[in-house]
Amino acid sequence: MPTIPNFPADLLREHMHWHHRHHISDPNRIPIGYGREFLEFHRDFIARALDWYRRSGYDPRLVEPWTNVPEPIRQSRCYDQGAEARLVFRPDTFRSADEFGRFLESSGIHGCIHQEAARLYGEPDLNDFDVAPRNTVFYNIHGMIDRWYRNWEGQGQFRQGEGHWCGKFWADEREVLHYRASDGSWRLGQPEARIGSGTGAREKGVLLDWGIVGDSRGYGPMDDGRPFRVWDTDGDGRLEVIFYDAAGRTWREGKLKGGKLEWEPVAIRRIGHASRPSEPSPPSEFSRPSELPRSANANSRRKRNTRM
Repeated sequence: MPTIPNFPADLLREHMHWHHRHHISDPNRIPIGYGREFLEFHRDFIARALDWYRRSGYDPRLVEPWTNVPEPIRQSRCYDQGAEARLVFRPDTFRSADEFGRFLESSGIHGCIHQEAARLYGEPDLNDFDVAPRNTVFYNIHGMIDRWYRNWEGQGQFRQGEGHWCGKFWADEREVLHYRASDGSWRLGQPEARIGSGTGAREKGVLLDWGIVGDSRGYGPMDDGRPFRVWDTDGDGRLEVIFYDAAGRTWREGKLKGGKLEWEPVAIRRIGHASRPSEPSPPSEFSRPSELPRSANANSRRKRNTRM
């Protein structure tokens, strides 16, 4: 499939009218307010479209967010890898959601992904905003972009002394992972808890049951400005926490296993991004070769290659 059968005409019209009303003729002069509206509109639109899609019984695997931009698109002439590095690995450099969204458009990344995906997959609908939502790849693209946005939202919470991220960390897309800076603890809120099964909190009509799933005190405060992100690094449909451990001079991944966050060093392959000497190079990919070289302490410090 990539064309979705019987896609609702009212949803197509809604997406078409939004883009016609907000048409940008000069990407260097994007109006204030456009960026945030773009991000929020597409988040809401995708949620409603995918709700219809799942109720229609279609395969959910076809519309899962990409974990990263396909390499043929990244290598295309229109794609700005430096802009990607800022959006994905340094969201803290954006002062607002609007600035984040306007940069996404002014850098050309959003349009380039649509254009090159249409060419790569032979799906011209993807390059036509009037009909793009009836194609499954549209949701691969915008689900990924929404995860970039959620990563920025979490960074914004860090500036307030807290951080939270929404998405599937274990079993449900409505889960919330919360970091408490005061003690370095991590809590997972899982939806649809039974009455009396724990401390509940209601968020947008969903009852969340909270439990402590780990802590990261041994690696210092996560809100200290270090490179940090929440992402599905290994493509298994679950989100992981990735951060740079300056003391150990390595990147670490936190993944839920058996109900607890386990922190492991990860090997990184860097592609095409320079960094200042005082900073760790931003990873553009986490690779997964068949075997890593073993060090003398390989049994006590296992490194896992993963993909971002």
